[in-house]
Amino acid sequence: MDAAHHGAPAAGKVRVIIIDDDLYVRTSLSSILNKSHQVTCVGAYATGARAIAGLPTDRPQVALVDINMPDTDGPETARVLREAAPNVQILALTSLADERAAAAMMDAGATGFLAKDLPTPAMISAICAAATGLNVLSGPATRLIATSQYRDRPQLDDAEQQLLGLVMDGRSNNEIAAAIHLAESTVKYHLNGLMTKFQVRNRIKLAVRASELGYH
Repeated sequence: MDAAHHGAPAAGKVRVIIIDDDLYVRTSLSSILNKSHQVTCVGAYATGARAIAGLPTDRPQVALVDINMPDTDGPETARVLREAAPNVQILALTSLADERAAAAMMDAGATGFLAKDLPTPAMISAICAAATGLNVLSGPATRLIATSQYRDRPQLDDAEQQLLGLVMDGRSNNEIAAAIHLAESTVKYHLNGLMTKFQVRNRIKLAVRASELGYH
């Protein structure tokens, strides 16, 4: 049996669906969630297609989606779910250190990750946080998302890193030129090169993008 529905949840509980091809995972997670006073599992499915069909009845707020499934994988399931129910918050279920899958899940609309072996109190808290729209990371997923977040990080030499640091400090071209002993025209030339690498059009966006990618 690849789907399970549960009785009407108590008012105020976060409504959750589980999409995982592993029957043991679906059964154990459902049991854990339904013992909570804060969340309840309203449906558990082996495939994304069955979960989509159950949306009108389940009316979930959060969907726990396994990253690795044999038929339709986690990222594709997340994309379809996002299209069918834009207000549902998607959390990727993972037990594997898979950088590419982590990046694909985020690109598909997942708002966070849950390790399958996460302690129950932490899992419940994470689901409740996700229901309010917060991004959620847990366990080894923290390292995964940090890695995937920086996968498009440009490679910079020492001089470029020094220049970028001065831009992020808010220095003007004239101040940068004085600090690194170059002509202002040379600073502008190298600054244009940095903006090209970061795919931005001005120094403000350059500083913001660099910060997002972990430069300091």
